[in-house]
Amino acid sequence: MASTLFLMSCAVNPPIAGKDLRKQALPQLSIPNQFSAGVNTGSQLDDAWLKQFNDSELEALVAEALKNHPDVRIIAARRLQAEALIDAAGGAQYPGLGVVGNTGGKVGSSGSGLTGYYIGANWELDLWGRVRTALAGAKQNAKALNAEQDAARLSLIGTLTKTVWLARGFQEQARLSQENADAAKRYAQLTEIREQIGASSKNDVAFARTSAAQAHEIALISKQARDQSLRAVEILVGRYPQATLLKSTRLPALPPPIASGIPTDILERRPDIIAAEARVNSAFYTAAEKRLARLPKISLTAGFGYINSEVFSLVNGPTSSLGLGANVMMPLFQGGAIEAQIAYQNAEAQAALANYGKVVLNAFGDVENALNGEMTWRERSVLLNAQLQEQKQILRRIEQEFTIGRVDQRQIQQQKIKTNSTEISYRQGQVDALTQRVNLYLALGGSPIPQ
Repeated sequence: MASTLFLMSCAVNPPIAGKDLRKQALPQLSIPNQFSAGVNTGSQLDDAWLKQFNDSELEALVAEALKNHPDVRIIAARRLQAEALIDAAGGAQYPGLGVVGNTGGKVGSSGSGLTGYYIGANWELDLWGRVRTALAGAKQNAKALNAEQDAARLSLIGTLTKTVWLARGFQEQARLSQENADAAKRYAQLTEIREQIGASSKNDVAFARTSAAQAHEIALISKQARDQSLRAVEILVGRYPQATLLKSTRLPALPPPIASGIPTDILERRPDIIAAEARVNSAFYTAAEKRLARLPKISLTAGFGYINSEVFSLVNGPTSSLGLGANVMMPLFQGGAIEAQIAYQNAEAQAALANYGKVVLNAFGDVENALNGEMTWRERSVLLNAQLQEQKQILRRIEQEFTIGRVDQRQIQQQKIKTNSTEISYRQGQVDALTQRVNLYLALGGSPIPQ
C-alpha cells in the first residue's frame, strides 16, 4: 500500500517554457536580451494602448465589435471547448460508476426470463501517471485554445483600428480628389475660353480636357476605395455594409516613440507564442501518455448485483451479492500498434517544437520591422508635412498675385491640384505611421483595452 501511494504521488514533469523551450526550438539562434531598434529618449511601453490615441469614435466602434461581431461568439464557443477538454480528461481521475439491468417474462430476448441488475464501480490506479499525463496534456491543449482566442480577439481589435483610420483617410482623399476634378474641369473651361480669343491652341484645350478626364477618373476610384473601406468597418463591427460615412475624419496624433531596450522576453506574453508553447507541451504529454500505455493498467472494482429467473431454478431462489476485486491489464502484442502510435506522437511533438521556433522567429521579425517602420514613417511624415506647408504657401501667394492681375485663374486651379495631391500623400503618411504603431503593439502582444 505504501508503494502504491508513493507511485500515485509522483508528479508529472512540468511543462517546458521560456528560454529553455526557445533553446530547444532554435538551438543555432543567438537571441539578444533586447530589441535593437528604438530611440534613446522615448516613452515606456504601456498596455491598454487603445486609450493612448484618445479616439472616442474608435473606442465606441471597438466596443460594438466586441459585442456584435460573429468572431466574438466563435471565441466564446472555443473557450467552452477548452473547459470541456479539461473536464473530460479530468474525469478519468475519479472512480466510474455504472448500472446494468434486465427484466422480462418467460419468453424474452434470451428466453431465460432473467431479471436482475448490477451496480459496479471501477477506479484505475494511476500508478505510472498515465491519467495525470493525459490531464496535463488536456490542460495544455485548452491553454492553446484559449491563447488562440486571445490572438483572434487582439487581431479583431487591431484590424478594426487600422481599418477605421484607413477609412478616414479615404474619406478625405475622396473629398480632395473631387476638388481636384472640379479644379481640372474649371482649368479646361478657362483654356477653351482662351482658345476662342486666340490665347491658347487647340492642343492646349485637348491637354486640359484629358487632364480633367483623368482627374474625374481618380475621383471615382477614390470614392470606390472610400466606400469599400467603410463597408469593411461596418462588417468588423457587425453592421450591414452600406458604406455610412464615419462621424470624424480626424486622425489621432501619433504617440511618442517607444524607448529602446525593450527586453525580448516580453514576447512570451504574445498569444500566438503562448498557444505554440502550449501545443508543444500538449504534444509531448500525449507522446508520454502513449509510452505509458505499454505498462500494466491496474484497476480496483466493486459491485453489487441481484439476479432472479422465471425459467431456471436458482440456488436458494433469487440471489444478491457484494464483491470487491482488482483488474490488471497489460498489452503483450498488438501488431506494433502502440509503437506506431508512439512514433506518430513523437513526430507530432517534434513538429510542434519546430512550429514554435517558427512562431518565435516571426515574432522577432514583427517587432523589429514595426520599430524600424515607425521610425521611418515618422521621418517621412515630417518631410510630407514640410511639402504640404510649402504648397499651401505657394497657393496663398498665387491667390494674392491673382488679385493684382499678375496671373489668371488657371494658375490657381493648377496649384489647388498640387496642394490637394500633397495633402493626400501627407494624410496617407499619417495613416501609415499610425498603422505601424498598432503593428508594434500587436507584435509585442499588449492588451488594447483594460482587462
